[in-house]
Amino acid sequence: MFADASRFVTRHTATIHRRTAARNTNQSPTEEPALDPRAALASLNQAAATTRASIEPNTAVIYFVWAAAYLLGYGLLHGAAFGWLPLAYGTALVIGAVILLAAITYTAVAGIRSSSQIRGDSTFAGMAYGMSWMGGFLIVALFSIVISRLLADEHLLVTGWLINSVAILVVGIMYMAGAAIFGDRSMFLLGVCFTVLNAAGLIAGASAFISIFAIGGPILFVAAGITMLVLRRRESSGTVK
Repeated sequence: MFADASRFVTRHTATIHRRTAARNTNQSPTEEPALDPRAALASLNQAAATTRASIEPNTAVIYFVWAAAYLLGYGLLHGAAFGWLPLAYGTALVIGAVILLAAITYTAVAGIRSSSQIRGDSTFAGMAYGMSWMGGFLIVALFSIVISRLLADEHLLVTGWLINSVAILVVGIMYMAGAAIFGDRSMFLLGVCFTVLNAAGLIAGASAFISIFAIGGPILFVAAGITMLVLRRRESSGTVK
């Protein structure tokens, strides 16, 4: 009887081993891990952030360029107007206009390079937006000529005050319009910066607007540039997590 029981246990054990081996054979040697939705979303966000970084201009750099333009351009005007620079006000006004034009050109080129990588309706929007810039500053140039003739007897400080106010008005409106067209919040912030400075300069008057633009302008744009750097890094780190 003990022999029969031993044979039964042996056969039963062998059967269990065969079934276990069969199950192991049918199973895949390497099971595919389950898809993690969070990891997939993080990967998509990282790809989107990389694409935006490669297409969009670095807004922080643009803010810093404008900070330098305000510091140099209006700093020269301030020095010429208040006598701490051996420079005629008319000469400083021309140099300041060139510096302002250089900053506008840099910003426009950065935008053109960005829009050149986009196709479709955005291409037309970018072209129309660029032409609007040219039209706006053509009017500013004509206004400058006319106002200089009309106010020939006025102090150059008053003439420069009015010309700069109109020029910055066009810049602020164009950036806020660009924000509405392209859905770019950073452009809207830039337009707001210009508008706030312009309003402060108009309220302060001809004798104080240069100080506001020379001191408040660089501070405002540097603060905006640092803010954009922080947001850009936070966005990049957020997509990686």
